[in-house]
Amino acid sequence: MLNRIRAVVLMGLCFAGSQAHAISTINIQISKIETLTFEAKNIALNIDVKAEQPKLKLKAIVKPSKYADSIDATISCGAFQTANIGEIKCLNGLMTAERINVPFEISTFTSSQGINANLSIKNAAFSDASGLHAGEKLSATLDITLKQELIGNTPNWRWTTAIDFPQGELFWQPFYFGNAGHTFKANGLYNNEYFKINQADLFLKELGAISLTSQLRLKDNFIENLSLKAKDADFAALYPLILKPLAEKTAFNNLDVSGQADLSFNMSQGKTQNFELNLRDANVVDNNGKFAFKHINARIPWDYDEIKNATFGYESGQVLKLPLGKSKLNFELNRFAITAPKLTIPILDGAFNFTDFSAAYVNNKAFWHVSMDLEPFSMEDFSVALGWPKMAGKVSANIPLVTYANGNLDMEGDMLFKVFDGVANVSNLSIQDPLGLVPKLYADIKLRNLDLGKLTRTYSFGAIEGKLDGDVEKLQLQNWKPVYFNGSVKSSAGDYPRKISQRAVENITALGGQGTAAALQRTFLRFFKDFNYEKIGLTCQLRNDICVMGGVESTQTGYIIVKGSGIPAVNVNGYTNRVSLADLLSRIK
Repeated sequence: MLNRIRAVVLMGLCFAGSQAHAISTINIQISKIETLTFEAKNIALNIDVKAEQPKLKLKAIVKPSKYADSIDATISCGAFQTANIGEIKCLNGLMTAERINVPFEISTFTSSQGINANLSIKNAAFSDASGLHAGEKLSATLDITLKQELIGNTPNWRWTTAIDFPQGELFWQPFYFGNAGHTFKANGLYNNEYFKINQADLFLKELGAISLTSQLRLKDNFIENLSLKAKDADFAALYPLILKPLAEKTAFNNLDVSGQADLSFNMSQGKTQNFELNLRDANVVDNNGKFAFKHINARIPWDYDEIKNATFGYESGQVLKLPLGKSKLNFELNRFAITAPKLTIPILDGAFNFTDFSAAYVNNKAFWHVSMDLEPFSMEDFSVALGWPKMAGKVSANIPLVTYANGNLDMEGDMLFKVFDGVANVSNLSIQDPLGLVPKLYADIKLRNLDLGKLTRTYSFGAIEGKLDGDVEKLQLQNWKPVYFNGSVKSSAGDYPRKISQRAVENITALGGQGTAAALQRTFLRFFKDFNYEKIGLTCQLRNDICVMGGVESTQTGYIIVKGSGIPAVNVNGYTNRVSLADLLSRIK
């Protein structure tokens, strides 16, 4: 290692004392030292040998290679001992600099057999200007042994080390180790070309044991090979320690997890060669309520050169509050591609059937496509699960092709739903960053010939007989909340019975004002249970949180929501032209 350090100029060497033979202090000054990891200049070393316990003080201006700024650093030894040949001890040591305070003790012993060193720190604290690295109340010990040997004509160092981290908090962006109690033991080989780990055992408190081997090429810090194995790892500890920091800007940053896993991983020449992940009785619950999977059991093997078959099963789950039934998924892994001819995911009392599923990871980007159909499930269960007013009937769907590329999900063709004896058509569907923190959805929706009787009779809104058409054009959702659309619902064209109950009339007035309901109760019309109508309609142009309202016709003071016909007949008028979306939804409820 010494040939990797360059001392540029030796400024001076000074011995001081009252007599020539009585040396009291030793002062050494060096202008600059350069290594691969740091640069130090204006180095001043002072050793006070007149006291019973010699003292050492080292000052320098240090600049780590990865940082632009330099720092003034001081290292002192309250007791500097060199009594035995080959032995050096620094007791009651202290390293200080801006935002750094590290009490330490170190001892080294050099012999013909090699070098032994022991370093301990206690109650240390440090941070950097960026706030990306910090430690508080840190205590740790490091033992290392180096033995030199010749392999051919090349000098090598056999090394062993043990690290114990019993106390303190450590933050090293993005990872936070708040619970001390971790240990690390390793041995290997070092020379001017390679740093090898023959065997390393890392124990992370509450997580479990991890073993690994590796070889690092020093000239460019290239990892030539790495092998890692973990058995019976605890997911509850693994997630906050390792996984959550890596998923901070995704939809997986706020989870409750549990269960156990086995992991093996092998890399060669900088490329992953194979890995296998086994999950046992694992649970993953999103605290934001977007998804949950319970009692997961999975075997996911992968190999760079060989095709592997994988399975992923769970006992129950939910997506956006929709319950998912027990499922076991089988798929094929072919390097960076996943394929499955058919996947079935039970939902409510129906199921999603996916066909021709294919996904690939190319140039650090994910791509996939799938066709699907939805087996009929209860509209009542569906509406209750989403917190909507209870609706009757069944819903089924056919989705020709959905693709995902460059962070966007797009649908090719129209998505058809059969609901309330009518048809719902979704077209131009596109979702940007669907798994991100703020997904955006765009779509156009058409409703045709929905049976108003089935739509209204299952709850206390009041009965309406007839058929309904609807359009939601240029719909935009941000984080699944509407921010823009041009919406309308109106009576379908055609000849069919058109009746509306007094109860429905009273509730519809809540959408546009209470004047009609009060007038209705003051006239003879209050004696009729049902009325004839010519047409029903309501429009909303949503811009951010404000709806500009309209109806089937305009009036001087507002608009008509229900236009009566025949005898008895009644009109329902709206008087509020602008209303917040939250207020409108509360009125609809």
